Amino acid sequence: MSSIFSPRTRPWPDGAEPAGRGRRGTAGLAVVLLLAVFSGLGLGTIWLSQLYIKMNAHRKFSRLAAYASENGLKRGLEDLESWIQAAGPLSPISDTRLGDFRDDPKSGFAALLEEGLHAGFPRRISESDGSMGWETLATCVPMGLEDRGPYLRIKAGLNIVSSGTWGRLSRKKDSSLEASLGILAGRLPLPSIPLFIGEEMTEAEKAGFLEANGISFPAGEDGLAAPVIPATGKGLIPKGADDLVAKALDIHIFSPQDLAPAKLREVLGLEPSTDPVPDGVYLIRDDLGLGGVFVQGDIDEMVLAISGDAQVIVFRQALGEWRLEFNPSRSRTEFLTPEAVFAYDLVPLGIIIVNGKIASLGGGVAAADGSVAMVTDREVPAILSGIGLTIVSSDRITLSSHLILQGARWQDGIPYLKDSRSELVIFSTGRDALTREARQGGISVAENAPDDLKVQASITSGGDFEIGGSGKTVEVLGAVHAAGFAGHGNSLRIAPDRRFAAGDFGENAPFTVQPQFAVYSLKVLAWREF
Repeated sequence: MSSIFSPRTRPWPDGAEPAGRGRRGTAGLAVVLLLAVFSGLGLGTIWLSQLYIKMNAHRKFSRLAAYASENGLKRGLEDLESWIQAAGPLSPISDTRLGDFRDDPKSGFAALLEEGLHAGFPRRISESDGSMGWETLATCVPMGLEDRGPYLRIKAGLNIVSSGTWGRLSRKKDSSLEASLGILAGRLPLPSIPLFIGEEMTEAEKAGFLEANGISFPAGEDGLAAPVIPATGKGLIPKGADDLVAKALDIHIFSPQDLAPAKLREVLGLEPSTDPVPDGVYLIRDDLGLGGVFVQGDIDEMVLAISGDAQVIVFRQALGEWRLEFNPSRSRTEFLTPEAVFAYDLVPLGIIIVNGKIASLGGGVAAADGSVAMVTDREVPAILSGIGLTIVSSDRITLSSHLILQGARWQDGIPYLKDSRSELVIFSTGRDALTREARQGGISVAENAPDDLKVQASITSGGDFEIGGSGKTVEVLGAVHAAGFAGHGNSLRIAPDRRFAAGDFGENAPFTVQPQFAVYSLKVLAWREF
């Protein structure tokens, strides 16, 4: 007999069925609920993905706008540097403009900048590159002023604001740059000018002049003024040193016609007479202390040397030898003359006036017995740290050996003076110190000077600057100013004294004849993004 059940199974007892067998739709409801949950999750994921895409796009475009704003700042700074370079390391300014600024710095600053840089602030730039665009605004205001008599040292605040955009987006990204501008205005100290040749040249002629004469500048840090020949060939080198002569002789009111032989003899401590001052070396001294050194007549040899903690200067003339030794730390000076020895508990003023020529100038060494000899076969420091010397000659000066400041060092062939507090100025006026009559003047490197001569000084010549001999490379750590230049196939390397980038100069340097404008430093202080 057929059965709906397997023979091995039997029906539910008493016809009972499992619980729930009669309920319908539970699985379908679960499926619908699960479908709703996963649909919500999917829609949420899609929404989050869209939000993420929008956020990434916003971040991307914001970053691109920030890049545009950054480009604007760089272009603003580049434009300013190019503008200053195009204006030249020096620009003549009028006494009227300088006087207006002295009277009212706040209102006269814009006009002073406009005359010195041949343009004014504010300075605007609007540029684009592809989808990037930027607008830049540069402003400059005076922040500080220091009056140093012949010239002004000005500190200005520079602010560059840039707005960058990307594509058609209206949203802009802003950033700003703060910097300081160091400016000199007035009759500037000549050590602040790395190179000046008093010949009128075009821009093309300047580059050709440097190449033809073997003049170069080693790479280094940013300095005071660009190492190029200034645009003007006049109004820089003074034709005399009246101020320095008056200061060395301790004469408050001085003009050449007022300094008669009788007056000069009185200043030098000689017997009253109307006769000319005899040749010799004179240390100026009075009741108030020591002045500078005055030399009448030609000097055969002048040697600078260091003896322990003292500075030594030896003068040799046909009449004999004079030796000046002084120590600033001990405030002690000894002056040895052919006739006597003088000692003082003071130190002299660092100005030496030579009313004649210096046939040989260089550095040397001091022996234990007190003798001093010039050295040409090696480099030895010749100017004591902390000493500032200004040597002024009315006639020609010949450099015979190295003149190196104590504390100077070379790094990768580039000289540095950051560890030195010394300064040397060499100035040939080409004019008699008393009568202002014309002399030959000029500064030259001796033919028998070292082939790798190193001179760490500001060299100023009212005549020419000449390098004698052949095969020489003259390195000047400082500056060179001359009415003309004759290299004779030799090389001249000029490394500007980077200490002047702080705008600090010695008190006994010659100054430009006419007022000049120069930017000596540009420093970035802060970079901000908004």
